[in-house]
Amino acid sequence: MIEYSQIQDVHLEISSLCNARCPLCPRNFRGYPHNDGYVETNLTLDNVKCIFTSEFLKQLKKIWINGNFGDVVMNPESPDIIEYFRLQNAYLKIDISTNGSARGKSFWQRLAKAGATVQFCLDGLEDTHHLYRQNTNWNTIIKNAKTFMDAGGVAVWKMIRFDHNQHQIQECQELSKKLGFTRFELIDQCRDTGPVYNKRGQLVHVLGKYTGQTNFKVLFYKKKTDMVLLEDILPGIEKHNKINCLTKNAGSIYISSTGEVYPCCFTGFSPKTYGKGEYHQAVNAQLAPLMHNNNALQYSLKECITWFKSVEESWSKDSFENGRLVCCNDNCGA
Repeated sequence: MIEYSQIQDVHLEISSLCNARCPLCPRNFRGYPHNDGYVETNLTLDNVKCIFTSEFLKQLKKIWINGNFGDVVMNPESPDIIEYFRLQNAYLKIDISTNGSARGKSFWQRLAKAGATVQFCLDGLEDTHHLYRQNTNWNTIIKNAKTFMDAGGVAVWKMIRFDHNQHQIQECQELSKKLGFTRFELIDQCRDTGPVYNKRGQLVHVLGKYTGQTNFKVLFYKKKTDMVLLEDILPGIEKHNKINCLTKNAGSIYISSTGEVYPCCFTGFSPKTYGKGEYHQAVNAQLAPLMHNNNALQYSLKECITWFKSVEESWSKDSFENGRLVCCNDNCGA
């Protein structure tokens, strides 16, 4: 699928911890604190030096720091790690996506001086941003973004379109220019519908045009007890004849905060442990048997990517029941 010498791009989860409670993020249950089977940890500077040798960093063109479960602001060694990357490769493109709602002045100044581009996730203005980005503070993010930009950093305003904030898109775009953001990015993330709960499991509000069950006890019980099998999700899946693998084409890999190596973030939702009672349970059940020796803190990166061949071999399978990976079909099917 990809050889070690072909790796040019690394998608990196630097932490699986997060200060936010975004209701449709896989690290919680609709805003309610619930760990569905992933390890909460940070990659340390020593871990990073073990995985990212000077030789390996010199062959890379880009590192994108944006995890499946966590945020860069939760790792206290983030500036040290990014400075290490820059020291080893002066031309390396370092992009970071973050909620930006934590850390002090020095943290953001150091990221700027290390030449990182930071994507600040700002989903509207002060009166709407918190409806999805629970536990984050709009004013704190703006302050941190200003600190970063004042220190010479390149900042991007990233906004997810929701029903509750789409009337503010133009105003946000204009404000981003006024404040000095380099770009304004508007995305539709397909995480825009459903009930939102607080830390006590109380319904706070509903996102989008959701009309389903909102009783927390009913939904949470199903989440913890239901078993979702491959046969349960197949009726809603369209089989694509060809897999046009984005990461293979880009020479990219995904490395999680535990040091585990995957072809991409879509395959990196802790396949052996994560996803009870949801789509990921069936998807991960297909992936888990294929994985072997994929922790870069224990094995060389060359060894860690050998199991990727099994992923590519699955694309020629005639059916999902016979081993064609739903994950690859859904995300890179053409």
